[in-house]
Amino acid sequence: MKVTEARFEQPTARYLWLYVLIVWVGLNLRPSIAAVGPLLDRIQEELSVSYATASLLTTLPFVAMGLACFQGMQLIRRWNRHRIVMGSLTLIGLASLVRLMGESFTLLAISALTIGAGIALIQALMPALIKVTLPNTVETATGLYIGAIIGGGALASGMAPWLASMGGWRLGLAGWAILVPVALWLWYRFGSQMLTPVPRERSSEATPLSHIPRAWTLALFFGFGTAGYACVMAWLPPYYLALGWSAGDAGLLLGYVTLLQVISSVGAPFLVRYRLDRRRALYLTVGMSLIGFIGLCVRPDGVVFAALWGTLLGLGIGALFSLSVLVPMDHHRDPARVGDLAAFVQGYGYLVAAAATLLSGIARDMLSSFTTAWVALAVLFAAMLVMSWRFDPNYYPRHID
Repeated sequence: MKVTEARFEQPTARYLWLYVLIVWVGLNLRPSIAAVGPLLDRIQEELSVSYATASLLTTLPFVAMGLACFQGMQLIRRWNRHRIVMGSLTLIGLASLVRLMGESFTLLAISALTIGAGIALIQALMPALIKVTLPNTVETATGLYIGAIIGGGALASGMAPWLASMGGWRLGLAGWAILVPVALWLWYRFGSQMLTPVPRERSSEATPLSHIPRAWTLALFFGFGTAGYACVMAWLPPYYLALGWSAGDAGLLLGYVTLLQVISSVGAPFLVRYRLDRRRALYLTVGMSLIGFIGLCVRPDGVVFAALWGTLLGLGIGALFSLSVLVPMDHHRDPARVGDLAAFVQGYGYLVAAAATLLSGIARDMLSSFTTAWVALAVLFAAMLVMSWRFDPNYYPRHID
C-alpha cells in the first residue's frame, strides 16, 4: 500500500510543481508591457513625446518578440534550453530595472526591445515543452500558461498607477522586476523536469513553413487577435481619459477587462478540452470581441456601456488568446514541429500586432481620436470570423505535414 501511495504522490507532486513553474514564468511575460498604458500620459508629459512615439513602448516589444521568435528555435537547437530560459528571465529583469534611470525616451525604447527579445525566447520554447512534458493535459497547461501571461498584464495595469504614486512613473514601469527572482529560483529548482528531450519526426522531409499557406493563415489569425489585445492594453485608458474619465476610473476599467481576460484565458481551453474542433469556441470569442470594438465606436461613454463593452472584450480576447495558441498546437502531433510552427506563427503574428499598435497611435495623432483604431480592429476581427471557419481538424494533416 505504501509503495502504491509513493508512486501516486510522486507524479502528482511533479505535475503540481510544473504547473506552478509554468504559471510563474508566464507571469513575467507581460507586466513590463502592460504597465505602459496606464502611465502613458505621465510619460508623454515629462518626456514631451507624441502618441505615435509613446506607442513605441508597446510596439517595440512586439517587434522584438516577432523577430526573436524567428531565431528562437535555431537557438534552442544549438544552446542549452535551461540556460536560455534562465538568461531570458534575467534579461527581462535587468531591462525592467534600467527603466528606473529612464531620463530619455531612447533608453526606454532600448529596454522595451530587450524585454521583447527575452519574452520571445521563452514563448518559442513553451508550446513544445508543454506538449511533450504534459501530453495528457495540454489544454489545461496551455490555459494556465496563457492565463498567467494575461494575469501578469492585469497585475501590472492595475498596480502601475499605485507604484507610480509612490515613486513616479519610472517605478511603475520598473517595479515588475521583482517577479523575476522567484521565477529564476523555480526554474533552477524544477525546470529540468520541463526539459524532456523533444523528439523530431521526419525533420529532413518537412516542408518549410514559409511555403505552407496554413502557417500564414495561423500567423495572421494570431496577429490580428494579439493586435486587439495590444491595442486594448495600450489605448483603452487614454481613450476614456479623452472622454473625460479620471485616471483612476480608466485604470479600474482596464483592470476589470484584464481580470476577465485572465478568467476566460484559463477557462476556455478547459471547456474545449474534449473537442479537437475549436471552431464554435472561436466563433463565440471572436464575435464577442467584434461586438465590443463596435460598441467602443458607436456608444463608448457611460458606465453601463463601458462595462458592457469591457466585459465582451475581456471575455472574448482572453479566451481567443488561449485558443490562438492552442489551435496551432492541434495541427501536428510532433512536438518539435509544433515548436517550429508556434515560433513561425508568433513571430509573424507579433509583427502584425506591432504594426497595428503603431498605426493606431499614428491615427490618433493625425485624427485626434482613437475611433479609427477601433473601426480597424472591428474589420480585422470580422476577417477572423471567416478564418475560423477554415480550422476544421479533419483536414489538419493535409495542411501541415
